Amino acid sequence: MKDFTAKQREIVTAAQKVKGDEQNKLWDKYEALGKDYADRFLQVAEADPKGDTGFDALLWIVQNAADTPAHKTATERVQARVAEMPLKALAARLTPRVQATPALLATVLKRAEADEKDPAAGDLVAWAATSGYFLPGGEKAIRRLVEKYPDNPAVERVCAILGRGMKGGEDMLRQILDKAADKPKVKVAATFALGQLLASQADKATDKAAGDKLAAEAEKFLTAAVELYPKNDKATERQRASAEGELRALRTLRVGMVAPEITAPDLDKKEFKLSDYRGKVVMLDFWGNW
Repeated sequence: MKDFTAKQREIVTAAQKVKGDEQNKLWDKYEALGKDYADRFLQVAEADPKGDTGFDALLWIVQNAADTPAHKTATERVQARVAEMPLKALAARLTPRVQATPALLATVLKRAEADEKDPAAGDLVAWAATSGYFLPGGEKAIRRLVEKYPDNPAVERVCAILGRGMKGGEDMLRQILDKAADKPKVKVAATFALGQLLASQADKATDKAAGDKLAAEAEKFLTAAVELYPKNDKATERQRASAEGELRALRTLRVGMVAPEITAPDLDKKEFKLSDYRGKVVMLDFWGNW
């Protein structure tokens, strides 16, 4: 792993010094680097067929060395290990750093369903819901987490995922809220996410009355989220600021509203106001150079 990471850094450094086709070739080399290390990781796995190091090596191949003979072998062995490992040990290996793949996600969910009474089953579903929400089966994992394991700490993170507009997200967020009366962190996360989701729906609404109704409900939830985040609490300072920003945008920047005033110097250092151009078509170009 140390060798692989060093090689990645070497390629990145070289790519930053060139441009065009030469740079593209280096990025292609970077993307394909996992294939060059697949057999070495497989040797590690074969030297430790029942241990944690061997299992981690197999997971690495599954995530980084697609379209190689080692990948096929590793996928089969991972599926076999997932089916036989104690759930607690399996949950410990599936950290947030382990990226989900369709095959791994399906295998883990199948194991969690088979042993759903085991206390660690919820952690397996939590990993699938947070690491593989964008994959086929991801929505199923989230639904299972919300319905079967509402007390799992990952529910708080899932709220943010649902707030981005996932299919069925509104219903699931309302379901989470119904069960979050005694869970302050989950309650505020679900409240904020639901406000974000409804605000997004309001912007996309083609009917003004429907959009206004969605916006009013979004404002209710975003206002509640701001009030739920403790004041002067460094741990939640960023979340509170984000909720305040979403609420401010909803009230002033929603599609169809009058644009807020902008006063600034133009390229000739002459001050102008956006309202000076009222009645004309105006394109605002917000840009930056980092």
